[in-house]
Amino acid sequence: MSQQALREIIDRAVADYGFRLAVMWGTDDVIAGSDLTSGEGESLRDLVVPELKKLPNPVEPADHAAVQERLANLAS
Repeated sequence: MSQQALREIIDRAVADYGFRLAVMWGTDDVIAGSDLTSGEGESLRDLVVPELKKLPNPVEPADHAAVQERLANLAS
């Protein structure tokens, strides 16, 4: 179930810049408020967040699915 939670965090962070900021700068709070395992939390913090910081603002809607998939694969 938590892998689904990680995917939901990634998907929302790509599509919603405000949420992306919360994930990037409040990672520990996002992890604490979710159903992530410790390993998934580490993946979010160590692998996904650095990539989120590199994304343009905004990610163009046509690019959402590809970016979301890339980050989900990175985290798995």
